[in-house]
Amino acid sequence: MKMKKLILGLGVTGRSCIDFFTHNNIDFKIFDTRNKNMIDELSDYESIKEKMYFLKTPKDFLNNIDEVIVSPGFNPKHQLLEDISKLSIPIITDIDLFKRKNKTKIISVTGTNGKTTVVSMLEHALNGCGYKSIACGNNGKSPLTLKEDYKYIILELSSYQLEYMTDFTSYVSLITNITHDHIERHESFQKYLNTKKNIFKNSSNILASNLIKNIIDSSKDIKFFGIENNNNTCLINNKRNQKITFNDQVVCLNNDSFAYKGIHNLYNILAVLSVSETLDIDIYKCFSQLKHYKYLPHRIECIKSHNNTNWYNDSKSTNCDSTKAALEFLDKNIILILGGSKKNINYNSLSNIINEKVKLIIFLGENKNYIKTQLDTNVPTLDVADMNQAITLSKKHAKPYDSVLLSPASPSFDMYNDYVDRGIAFIKAVENIVN
Repeated sequence: MKMKKLILGLGVTGRSCIDFFTHNNIDFKIFDTRNKNMIDELSDYESIKEKMYFLKTPKDFLNNIDEVIVSPGFNPKHQLLEDISKLSIPIITDIDLFKRKNKTKIISVTGTNGKTTVVSMLEHALNGCGYKSIACGNNGKSPLTLKEDYKYIILELSSYQLEYMTDFTSYVSLITNITHDHIERHESFQKYLNTKKNIFKNSSNILASNLIKNIIDSSKDIKFFGIENNNNTCLINNKRNQKITFNDQVVCLNNDSFAYKGIHNLYNILAVLSVSETLDIDIYKCFSQLKHYKYLPHRIECIKSHNNTNWYNDSKSTNCDSTKAALEFLDKNIILILGGSKKNINYNSLSNIINEKVKLIIFLGENKNYIKTQLDTNVPTLDVADMNQAITLSKKHAKPYDSVLLSPASPSFDMYNDYVDRGIAFIKAVENIVN
């Protein structure tokens, strides 16, 4: 019997595997847990519809499977994965497939927050310095789709990918930060942390934020970057760099300087400079390139100023640490739009900064009552049913020099497809209502 590959999930990863196997004449079949009527891209695969299975599988489904490629979003508790494990069929990811043929140096990046920004910054800086590079992975571009040659490939890796990966080979591996998140998937913070630390396996150069120095294995040869608060200096690869100075808004290197958005982005900048130094790229040149970097949308993005009130889209915030970073970035008198789909998060960690900076909380989403039980605040609150109502009430209560901030500290799946969809809904509502 001819053996086949099995692709689990028909999202970005699954579709890239289909193209890869088709191009390389490798036989395969696909399973997705959704009803096929819910999958918009299905019409693109009419010629291989006999390879596709949805919702259920026949009893002999795994008989001729010699390898399984799992998508990051595929439910790890699905019965099919349990059956695959019982049969000892190898489970890999699209990253592993890619690495089998890749000869390019890889920079791997993970973290609870900031990883997409860091890989985007790295891509911008390295290309600007003359080193052809591309960011892919968890940012929505599978490395299997790459057609050109590059000096460096920058892989953004989520814990969901690191959970199933088997090949962790990297020239540089970096962790931006680690805080409590995805506990509903990994069951405990320790398991989540251990999954993240997989990125260090078989890496030539290991970099990490000094914020996590106390929770990662100090026996490894790790070079730290970050801020040393005692003397307000910056750390690059375990070395204090006295030439880098900063205040609340501007970072300087010798005579060069540019504004940054929040202390979390200063850490992102230092992460990029650490990689630059590790690659023997002049950090002055790299710093100069970062001056021209345009921040990604949906991350503390000021979308409108009206009657001296600023409106900020921070829809990317799906946990407390990212919302805390947004609140720290802004001045007081904030109207905070908070909430979304349910997630195992301790929202009490936001209480102090909300009491310090927020004048009104507008709760939006299915988890609003859960958040209320967690918070210990003395701030007025309002409940809304949809984004339009949230913007209408925000406009009503906003005064000159206030800030209105959408920073949900929650996933978006209760009302939206993803954080981008939620951010677009916020932008449209502001455009339609605030004017």
